[in-house]
Amino acid sequence: MNIYDTKSVICHKCKFVIGEIDFDAEVTLPLCGNCANPMPEGDKILYTASYFKNNPPLKKSVMVQTS
Repeated sequence: MNIYDTKSVICHKCKFVIGEIDFDAEVTLPLCGNCANPMPEGDKILYTASYFKNNPPLKKSVMVQTS
């Protein structure tokens, strides 16, 4: 088997290259990790994302004093 016996697998939604498979293999609608399940259940990142969505960080203003 050489490098010409493989083909690239590309995500159906975002066109990201996932990897390579045998040339004669068939894949139907492949999805990358982000498109398949971007926020898995039971993950702490879900809380962090919802926290920032509901409570956006405050914009800090800079006061400039001119004379």
